[in-house]
Amino acid sequence: MSVGRQFQMVYLLLERGRMTAGELAEKLEVSPRTVLRDVDALSAAGVPVYTTQGAGGGVALLPGYVLDRAAFTDEEQRQLLTALQSLPGQEGAQALTKLSALFRRNQADWLQVNLSRWGEAGAADDGKFQLLKQAVLERQTLAFDYASSYGSTRSRKVLPARLVFKGQAWYLQAFDLEREDYRTFRLSRILSPAFTGEVFHRRLTPPDIDFSGDIPPLFRVEVKLRFAPCMAYRVYDEFDQGCVTHQEDGSLLVEAMFPEDQWLYGYLLSFGAGVEVLSPDLLRRRLAALGQEIFRAHSEKPDIPCQVPDATMEPSKTEEVPTMENYKDMKFCQSCGMPLTPGVELGTEADGSQNPDYCGYCYKGGQFAGEMTMEEMIDFCAPMMAQGNPGMTEEQAKAQMHQFFPMLKRWRK
Repeated sequence: MSVGRQFQMVYLLLERGRMTAGELAEKLEVSPRTVLRDVDALSAAGVPVYTTQGAGGGVALLPGYVLDRAAFTDEEQRQLLTALQSLPGQEGAQALTKLSALFRRNQADWLQVNLSRWGEAGAADDGKFQLLKQAVLERQTLAFDYASSYGSTRSRKVLPARLVFKGQAWYLQAFDLEREDYRTFRLSRILSPAFTGEVFHRRLTPPDIDFSGDIPPLFRVEVKLRFAPCMAYRVYDEFDQGCVTHQEDGSLLVEAMFPEDQWLYGYLLSFGAGVEVLSPDLLRRRLAALGQEIFRAHSEKPDIPCQVPDATMEPSKTEEVPTMENYKDMKFCQSCGMPLTPGVELGTEADGSQNPDYCGYCYKGGQFAGEMTMEEMIDFCAPMMAQGNPGMTEEQAKAQMHQFFPMLKRWRK
């Protein structure tokens, strides 16, 4: 049994006096049979816990019992204290002090979690973490704006399920009430969270955390990258060593799954000339085109010396903004609108045969790779369309997609 569940069961019984196996099972999110096995394990560890049958029966501790440090092995004590020390905020620190005294351990101050970002003196993220934790524990519905990785900021209303630390960041897993499905939100992108005043009683069982934010499965792509030796420090910062292969010339090959969205292009560009995309070819070509746009933008001399153009600059009028008429003779994916030019991977049916109407991102094995609305698809695709068409803004891309997408097979009503 897990140390965390053992600790939680004892404290539930200390707080409430007596609980049925069913009540404990619901609180601990396990089966009643698991609860009874845990009771036997606790009893064997020296905790005076017992069960009684019939009306008014249940699981209880002997009167006057105080938690004994003997219930935990030395290793379990260290694990519990380390877990508490890794939590931001004062509550974890208070519990840490009490348990350190109980276990008679002078815990070394070797670990500290500070959620503020580099260059930030305030404690805004710590406060946000505490609010989200309270929402999870008290089952309070949350409302907030979320800056997604595909370029839009939208209002969300969710039932918070749990906080998870993965990779280099904290995430909130929650049930999105508009989309009627579980979503994962990166804490740093959650803006102005607030309680709605609604309490929910629904039992939440989010899936194991995968990609952050709202990255749909159809835009997850297996990427093969080659990094220059000088980028080794970032490779080891950001990738599991199992994804890294050393080459004789000192370069490093990395194979990993990524969300193919606006974030990915910015992320790869952050390595400058220190990375080369080996596959997929479509990503390689799009990144090259974006690099050319950046080169052109920074090669032109500014009109006013020693000043940086501000956001009020009018867009360039040297190129005509493309419209869907430019592509009237092309065939498009009937889900995401991507041109199905020669070389683009087509979708597949359950028997492995190709489907000529959809791209391989959207349609695999006879079904769509992810559930999403037409609006979500437009929000996702617009930044990439704007990047691939110099002179087009994201708003112009969205406007054209709102006219074009309802004619696609997947969204046609």
